[in-house]
Amino acid sequence: MPRNRIPTTAALIALAIACRYTQAQSWSLVWSDEFDGTELDTNSWSYQTGTGTAYGLPAGWGNNELQYYTNRTSNVSVSGGTLKITAIEQNFGGEAYTSGRIRTLGLRDFLYGRIEASIKLPSTSGVWPAFWMLPTDSPYGGWASSGEIDIVESVNTATTIYGTIHHGAPWPNNQSNGNAVTTGIDYALGFHEYAIEWEPDEIRWYLDGALFHTVTSNQWFSSVATGNPRAPFDVPFHLLLNVAVGGNFPGDPNGSASYPQTLEVDYVRVFEQQQAPFGGTPHAVPGVIEAEDFDTGFNGQSYFDCDPGNNGGAYRDTGVDLQTSSESGYNIGWMCQGEWLEYTVDVANAGMYQIETRVASPSTGGSFRLEVDGQDLTGPIQVPVSGGWQNWVTVTGTLELEAGEQVIRFANLGGALDAYNLNVFTFSAIGGCSDADIVEPLGVLDFFDIAAFLSLFSASDPSADYVDDGVFDFFDVAAYLSLFADGCP
Repeated sequence: MPRNRIPTTAALIALAIACRYTQAQSWSLVWSDEFDGTELDTNSWSYQTGTGTAYGLPAGWGNNELQYYTNRTSNVSVSGGTLKITAIEQNFGGEAYTSGRIRTLGLRDFLYGRIEASIKLPSTSGVWPAFWMLPTDSPYGGWASSGEIDIVESVNTATTIYGTIHHGAPWPNNQSNGNAVTTGIDYALGFHEYAIEWEPDEIRWYLDGALFHTVTSNQWFSSVATGNPRAPFDVPFHLLLNVAVGGNFPGDPNGSASYPQTLEVDYVRVFEQQQAPFGGTPHAVPGVIEAEDFDTGFNGQSYFDCDPGNNGGAYRDTGVDLQTSSESGYNIGWMCQGEWLEYTVDVANAGMYQIETRVASPSTGGSFRLEVDGQDLTGPIQVPVSGGWQNWVTVTGTLELEAGEQVIRFANLGGALDAYNLNVFTFSAIGGCSDADIVEPLGVLDFFDIAAFLSLFSASDPSADYVDDGVFDFFDVAAYLSLFADGCP
């Protein structure tokens, strides 16, 4: 039987999944099949039948397999909250076994995300179950130059789990990169969660939440797209579930084989990674933002880094190059032409702000600017030569910001040979401090501002209602003093 199941209403399932993922990793559920019905959902899945010849493959699905795939309920069924794909030893269509193979081609196609399934694997000589992905349109040519992602496979006894990509040139010059995990567990005895997290420059494999393999874009390629380092894994793929019998990987069943054998699936879920503030809360402006606390998300979404992997290896699991700073916390390093970082901020008040940025460059200098929605806010801010990677200096600029939550982009403008490090941003209001700065001269917070507030408060003036609830009480005083404590630039 499957694990204790979430109540079968879609709302409760979505809520439970959101609680599990959203806070920690900013994943958002975009599709799932919980297999709570009584038949396969043909709005999401279609059958593949036969021996492969109908799909342009040699008989045996190109792998010398022994099964004939059908759409019969004896081979593919949904009941009791699970999908069941069953391989049976029986003569059919000229083959000695029947089984099932389903896919989401043209119905549910995905580019990047977390793809996971809870599966109980079959286990006997010759059995070959798989949960995997193929490109929807194969824009880079025939297998495997357009890629294949195997989320989980096992062969024969279900004691070793495989996660693999196939790439490179068309067969027979194809390449693969994978890992096998043997933990002492028999994965046929219960449900286990198999997942990948797929980003533009990295694919990671997980078994019951534990990472067991990682491949980056500098380890894969497509021979027909040599100028594109993300090919072939930069286009939509679809999902497949099947149970093969025999073939090149497991070999044919031997005398110990026992059939029927069933692959049982409790759920399949697909998530998108959402851009979100690092730590979950937007950075306050005015205030200080550590450069390493850019938004969560993948390369090309919340940041752009020109090479896969974190060169410094510090602080966060991200493709951005980070290292320990001599000054405070960590800094961005290995700056490359065209790189950018985004920060979700909450601006207290609309107006002009000064931006002070700590930078270091041993010999070349560089330049950058800040943007919102592609609009240049600062113009080029020059980075001078400071004489060392950790010899920090301050550069300044000004920008006008609207009030409220928004995403500010740091955009490197330096050329291919310009190199510098980035550490801290400090935003300060110009021409006033905050809503606590209520008397002339603006830009100075002192006793006269407090006196003016108390006078307004005692008169129940609406401008002293700092929590905007129509009541004049301690909370308004506390709110004013909090703003006053923020100080001035």
